[in-house]
Amino acid sequence: MEQTIQKVLDDHLCCNCGTCAGVCPQQAIYLSLDKHFQVYEPHICSDACSGCGICYDTCPGHYVDFKNLNRDIFGKEAEDILLGSYLGCYIGHAIESKVRYNASSGGVVTGLLIYALEQGIIDGALVTRMNKDRPWEPEPFIARTKGEIIEASKSKYCPVPANIMIKELLSSQEDEKFAVVGLPCHIQGVRKAEQVYKKLRARVVLHIGIFCSHNDTFWQTDYLLKSMDVSKGNIKSIRYRGAGWPGTMSIQLKNGTDSSVPYHKAIFPHVLWFNAMNRCLYCCDLTSELADISVGDPWIPEVMSREEIGQSIFMVRTEDAHNLVLRAVHDKRLNVTPIPAEKLKGSVSGETKKVDVQVRMSFREMIGKNVPDYNTDLMAPRPHNYIRSFIPLISSVCSSNIYLRPLGEKVVDLGSWLSEMKQRGSEK
Repeated sequence: MEQTIQKVLDDHLCCNCGTCAGVCPQQAIYLSLDKHFQVYEPHICSDACSGCGICYDTCPGHYVDFKNLNRDIFGKEAEDILLGSYLGCYIGHAIESKVRYNASSGGVVTGLLIYALEQGIIDGALVTRMNKDRPWEPEPFIARTKGEIIEASKSKYCPVPANIMIKELLSSQEDEKFAVVGLPCHIQGVRKAEQVYKKLRARVVLHIGIFCSHNDTFWQTDYLLKSMDVSKGNIKSIRYRGAGWPGTMSIQLKNGTDSSVPYHKAIFPHVLWFNAMNRCLYCCDLTSELADISVGDPWIPEVMSREEIGQSIFMVRTEDAHNLVLRAVHDKRLNVTPIPAEKLKGSVSGETKKVDVQVRMSFREMIGKNVPDYNTDLMAPRPHNYIRSFIPLISSVCSSNIYLRPLGEKVVDLGSWLSEMKQRGSEK
């Protein structure tokens, strides 16, 4: 019997991507919410499991062979240790004003998906929206219309098992083509699954990766709802971003009223890694290095000082993706400007993923726990990395410990208040 996803769970390396449930040929794996850690947990139905090991082989939680996957996808190993393989770096936005304004940062992903759909390049896209019945939970699905693509726009600061929908891609019509949108772990899982299922590789023609420092547990949503004095039972919809840039977190209540929090306040616990998923502490991929196109926020001083509607910063990594962007620009769907790679590096702070993660993995091994294997080049830590790398670790542990969490929330509350006072002072 081959190794199964249970090994990943036992090693506490599950990244909540959903790949295992999406690729299981027996449909023997399902996900449920772990109420203590507030993340999804895979479960294997032993009666249905055939022991094929596909769930383990495709899981990005324990192993991602970056060097081999780079050779397979891009024809060479990554030349840039911080960004991976790429053909060009850009900043831009969707031309359609509503798409741009209501997206997280410029609407390049949404605009590009709509364009690809209307041009017949794809028949649908694996994306994520918030569940209508339980609006604090994500709902991965295959969007097949412009309206559905728009419905899935904006960031989701919670666990998203998007790759459970791989099974829908595998069962689709033979001639159908799809885009996949996800975080680095989702793209890693899809790429690994494509090595097992050749028909999946033929059907997924566009991989769009979102920059990600880390994702949050559902404790993050609970913390924000508590700070806004909102009960889950009164919620009609949740929007984590949108309405300009960097946006606001907005909650629509069943009584018709809205409650909102400015982005800088809503994101504060996230910045401190409070409520962060523990597995994210050991991830080395910030820019979705295995995607065709990688997209994120432009945290560049000259953009931050003046931008209010939204811009996306992105890299194109493959020729097909590059041609798609150029076509969208030619047909006036996107407005883009080339930028130097160094400017993009300044926006993403990739060093935290290539250096700090190495310190945390070394510590994890010292206490006898397994770490993920990436087969990629990382950077040697310097003295300050040893200090900086433990702040997220301590913060994440505090947020997931029933005894330490109340104290951690008080510290975050104080920090958030100080940050808000500083923000108000800068606006005067």
